[in-house]
Amino acid sequence: MSSESSSSEESDQLKNGNHKSNGKDSRYNINKRLNTVIDLYIPITICAVIGLLIEKYISPFSEIFSLAMSLIYNDKQSMIKAKSTQYTGLLDSIPSLSMLLIITLCFLGVIIVMTSLLVFLYVKGFKRWLEYFFYIQIFFSLMVTETKILGKTFVYFEILVSDWTLTIICVIFSLIGVFSINGFGPLKLRQFFHIILGVNIALLFVSLFPEWIIWSILITISSWDLVAVLWSKGPLNILVNTAQKRNEELFSALVYSCMAHTEIVKSDDNKKKLDDNKKDEDKKKVDNSKKDEEKNETNNKKKIIEDNSEEEENENAKLGMGDFVFYTLLILHVYRYKDPISLVNCFTSILTGLTMTIFILVYFKRALPALPISIFSSIIFFFGTYYLGSPFYQEMANNNIII
Repeated sequence: MSSESSSSEESDQLKNGNHKSNGKDSRYNINKRLNTVIDLYIPITICAVIGLLIEKYISPFSEIFSLAMSLIYNDKQSMIKAKSTQYTGLLDSIPSLSMLLIITLCFLGVIIVMTSLLVFLYVKGFKRWLEYFFYIQIFFSLMVTETKILGKTFVYFEILVSDWTLTIICVIFSLIGVFSINGFGPLKLRQFFHIILGVNIALLFVSLFPEWIIWSILITISSWDLVAVLWSKGPLNILVNTAQKRNEELFSALVYSCMAHTEIVKSDDNKKKLDDNKKDEDKKKVDNSKKDEEKNETNNKKKIIEDNSEEEENENAKLGMGDFVFYTLLILHVYRYKDPISLVNCFTSILTGLTMTIFILVYFKRALPALPISIFSSIIFFFGTYYLGSPFYQEMANNNIII
């Protein structure tokens, strides 16, 4: 009778523990949700600030913009007209509807082909070769962009640096970035290079494409992000599902991981688990084998619940590298309109859209695209503010009207 009563008590405790674990489910744990949101706010804000500072004081890729304009526009007269009307909100800077569609579809086509090829090789088991590809791609991306940015920075601060010295600095910087982004080195260093790489590519894109082509690219990329993640046969959906089936981490080069606070939680949980195991071993010397087996079963179930909650936290605290690029691209693009109200509204819309995406992700517990809600809401708020709000505020200021 005593063994039956003890087993029933332990089963009741297990049920109560399950109810408690369900009550502490990540879906309803607001504190962890807020930590996740803040951990994603910080790098996006840093990307925006660094990108705006570089764009305002250095403009490293201004020569590329002139070259791109000469290639996109057919004759010199239309190019001069487009330059004079850039970032004024006029449609005169559009090269032509056919050219707009061609450039946008070519950009989208490259993204689709590269993403599909990456997923195909990953599914076929060529993960090691893909990692080598990321090493090379990240090195050349950092090397090309940082050479221009650091060179312009030294010129801005009137620091004399030879070409060889600049090359050596950029090579060392790029090598450190390659190994950091691909999972070697401290987490903070990896996050730093993720941010730097995202800012550099965004600065390159905002100088490479004219005004209305960037708007078209942002809309099409956000739409493609929906298809790639939510469609059952979408490449990003296949990538995530394949990684989950294989119990593998996604490529560090593709994912920004906000694991600073969750790693601390993990270490504390591991200490608690070690202490629990020691207590269980001491109890084994006193309790009989039947009670020990039942306690081990309950402990194992509790550990499974804790591990599942930790895995959910890890999945929810990640953001794709492309998201940083296009968020920063949108901020830099809006900054060129020289309208502070539109810039603030756009940045606020990005953070608000990201927050909505995170809470939707937590509710449905599946991978969701981070771009669509943020980008579409930012575009709507920008055009509403730029064409309606800002002229209204300006008219009120000119007529000394105070509400």
